[in-house]
Amino acid sequence: MTSSQTPRTLLRQPPERLFARLLDSLADMYALVLGQNRRITYANASFLEHFGFNWAEIKGRPCEDLGAPFLCADGREAGFCPAESSPLYPGRTFLSRQVQDRVYRYEATLYRLAGPRGNPWTMWSLRDVTQRFRLESQVRQLDELEGNLVKASMDGIIVNDMLGNILIFNDGAAKILGFAPEEVIGKIKVFKLYPGKIAHEIKRLIYDPTHGGVGILENYETMILHKEGFPVPVWLSARLLHENSREIGIVGYFRDLRERRRLEMELLRNERLATLGQMVARISHEIKNPLATIGGFAEQLGRRADLPGDARRKLTLIQKEAKRLEKFLTDLSSFTRGVLSQKTVGDLLALIQEVAELMDDSFKAQSVVFRFQPQLGIPTFAFDPGQIRQVLINLFKNSLEAMPGGGELKVLVESEGDHLVLRITDTGHGIAPEQMGHLFTPFFTTKEGGTGLGLTIVRGLISQHQGEISIESEVNRGTTYIIRLPLSAP
Repeated sequence: MTSSQTPRTLLRQPPERLFARLLDSLADMYALVLGQNRRITYANASFLEHFGFNWAEIKGRPCEDLGAPFLCADGREAGFCPAESSPLYPGRTFLSRQVQDRVYRYEATLYRLAGPRGNPWTMWSLRDVTQRFRLESQVRQLDELEGNLVKASMDGIIVNDMLGNILIFNDGAAKILGFAPEEVIGKIKVFKLYPGKIAHEIKRLIYDPTHGGVGILENYETMILHKEGFPVPVWLSARLLHENSREIGIVGYFRDLRERRRLEMELLRNERLATLGQMVARISHEIKNPLATIGGFAEQLGRRADLPGDARRKLTLIQKEAKRLEKFLTDLSSFTRGVLSQKTVGDLLALIQEVAELMDDSFKAQSVVFRFQPQLGIPTFAFDPGQIRQVLINLFKNSLEAMPGGGELKVLVESEGDHLVLRITDTGHGIAPEQMGHLFTPFFTTKEGGTGLGLTIVRGLISQHQGEISIESEVNRGTTYIIRLPLSAP
């Protein structure tokens, strides 16, 4: 206390000298004691120093005379007159006060004391918690930042305790694995998310110093189970969590590798196709010329009037097989060529109508009714018209061949979110369940004389558009080809 403060301190007449000395010794608490009629009976030295009052000037005055420098949490002004009945001053509350550019924070506490001869005192203590408030605010901000980072991370983040109970399951993990956080937190043990004994192997590797150090597992490729039960390839990193040198849990960060695996397979497939394409080009060149000669001579001989019936049937068979071989070479070239899409913004509905008109004679010849049912408001988008035309022709022909006795071919087009969905449905003989898993396998065919490349080519062209194709079929009921194409370029 400075010399200028000593006089105003000595002039005070505290209600209890020992109690006053105790209060004066508290540098971090500002005490104000009120007697009857809320008049100031005592203020400790820290109160006078902090708020800049002189004891001689405030002694015995009503507490209202000290003004209202405080703000409550709800923005209301408050002064130095606490009252138990006032909503501004419960047993403990927080106030703030601004002095020029600095803001002070106080924890205010109200006490009821018994004075001499039964006269009650009210003591109001204010503790400066500005630094504590600032630190708590920083901690809250860091906690919020950490929480937002965990929530927004595209990688999956799972935290579990040492018993395997899942404590944190972020949105990235939910997106990769298909679970909602509330389905796993506190309900599923972490080892249930891994196939077989992988979870136990991961825990063993965390303690193995050869994978990043004891308590660390770095960039480990493994599998984790999707909600639907299938394994998802991931790139996993994990850390042991400690508190006071005690192991309390494990945090795992994992990245979905499905897209990378798909790109790797696509690259490998393209490399193989490039090699195969060179071989096909050479073979096609060597075969097409003599094949054209065979077909040409067979056609010339077939026009002779004196040709015996048996010979004519054989020539017809030669011509048919020559054309089938030509088609096979054409399909094989399309399969191996791998030409990139040349996308332009266009109207898919108009293209479907164009292909339907092109094949109208074939529909009528087989008594097939064509129905086109597009959803209203289908937008234009970017696609390769030549490639999509080939897709439509191949699938329409597949449906025609499945309905030799007539039927219905229905095409539905609708938008679902950011994708356009095309459904081509026929009422043909359908596909046997045991054949469904092989439909996109090159050279696999269910048709006599088929090349087994038609659907493989279709899927390749759809993939060029970053789309997907799937097939649903039931024997003797028909088949539906479902194509999903993105409406916006990736």
